[in-house]
Amino acid sequence: MTRPISEPRSGPLVVFDFDGTLADTWRDLAAALNRTLAEDGLPTFDGPEVKRWVGHGVLPLLARAVPDAEPTRLERLRTRFFAHYEAGCLATTRLYDGIEACLAACAGADLAIASNKPATFLVPMVERLGIARHFAAVLGGDSLPVRKPDPRVIEAVAARVRSSRRRLHETIWMVGDSAVDIETGRAAGARTIGCAWGLRGRDELREAACEFLIEDPREIPALLGFAP
Repeated sequence: MTRPISEPRSGPLVVFDFDGTLADTWRDLAAALNRTLAEDGLPTFDGPEVKRWVGHGVLPLLARAVPDAEPTRLERLRTRFFAHYEAGCLATTRLYDGIEACLAACAGADLAIASNKPATFLVPMVERLGIARHFAAVLGGDSLPVRKPDPRVIEAVAARVRSSRRRLHETIWMVGDSAVDIETGRAAGARTIGCAWGLRGRDELREAACEFLIEDPREIPALLGFAP
C-alpha cells in the first residue's frame, strides 16, 4: 500500500502590511488626494488627517475626505486620484529604516504582503523599492473579492504561498501598523505584531490587542526565532 506523500513543513509565514509598515507612503497619498480635491473645488487636508485615513483603500479614503459625496462622484474622484497617484506614488515614499535588514534576516521564513492598496500600484512599488525578491506573494486590495480586515485575506495569502512553495507553515504572523491589520491577523488565528513607527501609533495597536508592540523593524527576526 502506497502512503500519501505529505507536504514538507517550513518555517513561519509572515504577512506584512505595506503602507505604514514597510514603506512611509502617506505624503504621496496626501499629495494625490489634495490634487484630486482641489481640481473638484473641494477643501484639502493636512498630513495628520490623511495619515489617520490611510489603510482601508482608495474609496474609503475619498469618502472620508468628501463624506457627502454620491457614489458616482466618488468613482469620478477615484479615477482622478489614480492618475495623480500613478504620477507621484514614489516621489517621497521610502522604506522605513531597518526594513531591508529585517527582511534579509527573515530569509528562513516565507514572506508575503497583504495590503488594501490597489495591486496596480502595490506590485510595481514593491518592485521599484527593491524588495520584491523577498516575497512569495504580494496581494493588493483588489486581488481578492474581500479585503482586510476579512480573515480570508490571510487564508488566501497562505494558500497562494503554500501552492507556490509546496510546503505548510507551522505559524502565521501578521505584521502591521493599524487596528485593521491586527484585527485581520487575530480573526485568522495568526500571531500579531504591531509596528509603532507607522501611521496609527501605539494606542491604536494596544487597543487592538496586538500580541507584540515593537519600535523597530529589526526586532521582528528575533520574535520569529531567527538569530540577530
